[in-house]
Amino acid sequence: MEGAAKSRQYTPLRLYRRRHQEHLREQWKNLKLVVDWTVWLYLLIPGVLYLSGWYISLWSKPLPLWATNTPLPLLTLIIEIVMLTGGVLLFVEEADVLFLKSQKRWMHTLMRQGMYRACTLHMGKMMIVTGLTAPLWYRVYGMSVTEILLLCLWFGAAASLQAIAVHMIKVRYTGWRLVLRFIPLAVGMGIIMIAVTSFVHVQMGALFIALGCTILLTILLGRIRLQMQGTFEGDVREDLRTRVKLTAILISQAVNKPKAPRTKTMIFRKPRKLLRNRSIANRTAETAYKAFFRESSTLKLYFQMGSLSIAAVALPPFPVNVIVCGLLIIMLTVMFYRSWDHFATSDYVKLISYDSDALHRAGLMMVRMLFVPIGILMGLALGLTWLGWMASILTAVGVVASGLLVLSVAGGIRLTRRN
Repeated sequence: MEGAAKSRQYTPLRLYRRRHQEHLREQWKNLKLVVDWTVWLYLLIPGVLYLSGWYISLWSKPLPLWATNTPLPLLTLIIEIVMLTGGVLLFVEEADVLFLKSQKRWMHTLMRQGMYRACTLHMGKMMIVTGLTAPLWYRVYGMSVTEILLLCLWFGAAASLQAIAVHMIKVRYTGWRLVLRFIPLAVGMGIIMIAVTSFVHVQMGALFIALGCTILLTILLGRIRLQMQGTFEGDVREDLRTRVKLTAILISQAVNKPKAPRTKTMIFRKPRKLLRNRSIANRTAETAYKAFFRESSTLKLYFQMGSLSIAAVALPPFPVNVIVCGLLIIMLTVMFYRSWDHFATSDYVKLISYDSDALHRAGLMMVRMLFVPIGILMGLALGLTWLGWMASILTAVGVVASGLLVLSVAGGIRLTRRN
């Protein structure tokens, strides 16, 4: 009796929720495994500040030339491409084949919940897209706030309809048969989407009609999906492909493809001296500096951070660019000292006996050498966009001096903590 009571409590809805939660936990574990949150912090803070200022300027300042000249079909085409991303997850597994094929109610519940989830995600995605493009709809295409809200619902309904239609083809066909059906479907849906949006975007009644028809078609297509027979293997295949695809995107950022061994490095191939003073601290700093650029991953990160730092101080208006510059100096300080710690704890350094003072001077010299080129470029970019050509040199000197001061203070704090 107790076992029967437990079996009655285990419903298909609970099965779907449990597998959905397991999927979210798995993706979160993969995200924590492959994402360096310190590096993302370097990118997010200046990125959010810049994008916020840029978005506000689209509402409050004269629109740039590219915005006023953007044709409506082109904008709708970009939104259509975003709509085609994503899919439908039913959370069915191969081990369920015997049970779910004999329990139609359980299978229909999983299908229904999967389509509900897909519609919710696509509606949220379209809300974000519509919010980001709202200045264009309002100021360029002359839509009211109410019309933009209706347009958002229309985009969400259209994205949900397309997701279910594409899912139905993917679970039924594979290979070239899938390609022959998917391409005409995607092109046809894109043409209809662009045509309908161009026609109804400034007509409240037409927007209501388009939204209502799309919702009815989505419900009809969902019912047809529930009545489809013989798609269990396709459901399992499509679920596995989608879930593995999400994991592969995350892991690809952390796992590199095998590379052919190199006998020579791309930079600093010859043992040339960089510093005239040949003290132990300077020679160690020189070795760490060369090792930093000889490693392809750190070399790539250095150029990426340099490019983003220059853009982050050049694009925002004053005084946001000055605040961003100060934050970037602090972030670069943390990043460069982390690179030094990686070198200072390597087997190469352990072979030599260093006193703490010499190792501290070497680390300070190494991070200074890494910062100065980026600091000069940041200062020039800040000065050119803020004060003009003549003052850009003085701005570069000020940025470099501020950065060296922050590096020295951070180095002193690190030395005090170790002692």
